[in-house]
Amino acid sequence: MERLTHERANGIKTGYWSPEKKEVLVQRLAEYENTGLEPEEIERLNDFEKSQVGIMLKKLNEEQRKHRWIPVEERLPESNDYIILSFKNFGLPMIGRYEAETDGSGAFYLGDCDGEDTCISQDLYVNAWMLLPEPYRPERSEGE
Repeated sequence: MERLTHERANGIKTGYWSPEKKEVLVQRLAEYENTGLEPEEIERLNDFEKSQVGIMLKKLNEEQRKHRWIPVEERLPESNDYIILSFKNFGLPMIGRYEAETDGSGAFYLGDCDGEDTCISQDLYVNAWMLLPEPYRPERSEGE
């Protein structure tokens, strides 16, 4: 954060000073007040973000972003990767894949279906997709 105020260091006066104009200072103060947090609360939040728990939560949030529903309007999946498909007109997600054509078009397929068995040919309209999680692998001890 860029500070707008500076501590007086001349020994004559105490407190803070700023070269900024009043409008700039009032605007920044309003932004701070709009957070609804007191200075002590902000210090606790900063300490928490630096803590082990804060670091772990940040990593968890990054992992959650990887495994979120991605609308097809946002982007399409890599061609031939198995993914989880969500449908506009069907409530149960299914595993399938997207095949891109050389002309830029493409189609979604359920499971290992090929040829003319696209999701659309089955009246299933894909509205979002998600990466598959990693398969379960039991933890092994060093002796195994």
